[in-house]
Amino acid sequence: MTIMWRVAAMAACLGVLAACSGETPGAVRSPTPPISPAATGPAAPTTSPTPGKPIEQSRRWKDIKVPKLTPASGMIEVKAPGPSDAWAIGFEDGADDELGWGVLLRWDGSTWARIPLPWNDVEHLSALDVDGQDDVWISAGSKLARRSGGRWTTFEPFGIAEHFFFDDIAVDKGRAVLLGDGPELPFVVHWNGRRFSMDSYGDGTRMNAVSFKSGHEWIVGATDHLKCEGVTPEIWHTGPAHTNWNMDDGLVPDVRGGVLKSVWQTDPEDVWAVGEVSTSEQERDYYSGGCIDKPTNVPPVPLVMHWDGVIWKRVKLPAWNVSLTSVTAAGKNNVWASGVGPADEIVFLHYDGEKWTREDRRGAAESSVNTTTIPGTSDLWSVGSINGTTDDAQAFVLRRR
Repeated sequence: MTIMWRVAAMAACLGVLAACSGETPGAVRSPTPPISPAATGPAAPTTSPTPGKPIEQSRRWKDIKVPKLTPASGMIEVKAPGPSDAWAIGFEDGADDELGWGVLLRWDGSTWARIPLPWNDVEHLSALDVDGQDDVWISAGSKLARRSGGRWTTFEPFGIAEHFFFDDIAVDKGRAVLLGDGPELPFVVHWNGRRFSMDSYGDGTRMNAVSFKSGHEWIVGATDHLKCEGVTPEIWHTGPAHTNWNMDDGLVPDVRGGVLKSVWQTDPEDVWAVGEVSTSEQERDYYSGGCIDKPTNVPPVPLVMHWDGVIWKRVKLPAWNVSLTSVTAAGKNNVWASGVGPADEIVFLHYDGEKWTREDRRGAAESSVNTTTIPGTSDLWSVGSINGTTDDAQAFVLRRR
């Protein structure tokens, strides 16, 4: 993988990452090459679908009532620290060209309720993570907020700098890792409990999701090849023994057209990443100079990868056309991936350690579906938006018992 590191432009406007809560700003680190530990290996056992056999609609997934939202609403992400506690972010009053106003919901074991946001009139909540019942992080554009002890602390790591947007958050024991896109390059921001620091990454790098647990950071996404020759999956990692990102000798399985969108780790030797493989071609964007995907009518196929502590393997699946947007696991032999099918149906894939099975829910979930396990139970939460981000969009919250 060839990456061109360009930090000067970022450092000019982000020489100091200052928190508006009065935290001491941290220095911007010069990045070292990120780890990409992976190798192609044999696929996990799987089942084969019967040709032409329709997928049965699952009755295990039940709609759960949420507070009334205005039209054009949707949910983006859900996280559950326990059976009687869960958090979800979303939007309402959206439109075809915008996501609308931010919404934060909390589950108390019996009902979902609105929680006031720490900002007024926030247009876009983009990411959420929780670390136990008393540590909740959310992002809105370039703003961050942390809820601890029932009180919010807000941060503006980039100060007055514009065009910085957080895309994902992962927290672990008072520390946080955040992904985002800047005016020129994608970036990773670390919070060590006192201050923020930032690494910026090369042209063509797509960092889509992060998982942070027991000191291990896993980031997944894709890399655009030179001359707009398509994308391939990319995975970065650093562990407790590393102070910076390093390049490993292994390589991520080379899947042309593959993009990873979600990652989940149960332990350092069991990490799952999912996304899609598409046949779309690329072309040069006139305004940005970057590569952009040209859509086709060929539906994507699911992409699942697994880290067993030694190598990354691409996992073989039945011949399903699904774009996977989320992965979660309650253990090595209890893995769930969710996404959207070719008819915009809501799709859930389950791996029990031996085979993959599929459950569908009717709907028009034209955008991503986000699913999480509920610790202490065999249940799951899943959220998303029916009818995508159109004026007719409607939020859904599902629970599987």
